[in-house]
Amino acid sequence: MKFKNVFLYVLLPIAVVFYSCQPDEEPVPTDERDVYVGSWTCAETSTSIGLSSFTVHIIKDAVIETNVQIENFYNIGFQYKAKVAISGLNMSLAYQTVNSNQVHGSGTKTGNNSISLLYYVDDGTTVDTCTAVLTRQ
Repeated sequence: MKFKNVFLYVLLPIAVVFYSCQPDEEPVPTDERDVYVGSWTCAETSTSIGLSSFTVHIIKDAVIETNVQIENFYNIGFQYKAKVAISGLNMSLAYQTVNSNQVHGSGTKTGNNSISLLYYVDDGTTVDTCTAVLTRQ
């Protein structure tokens, strides 16, 4: 009988205190765009221009929660952005106008610090086929 009283009045309150002191679990980030955001070095091969290397920035699209934007896409200036839809490791550049050029293409995130892209840029007279490897800076 004494053991029951000890359990109810001593051990049970101690167990409750220790259980209630467990830290809350941190929420897991669910925005898959986070792994894309940052500064990248773009090594581009173009059928019109040849080889070039320049910096691009990838930022989150403020309107569409599954999109990012690539600033300085095709090395035409940081004020110009290409919108890219993200689905896991896959990227899709839907037909769009970037600084008077019609662009479209696709890509894949190939590692923590690498993205491969294939895209087409139509300036109205020539369609430039480009491949690019982006490496995180």
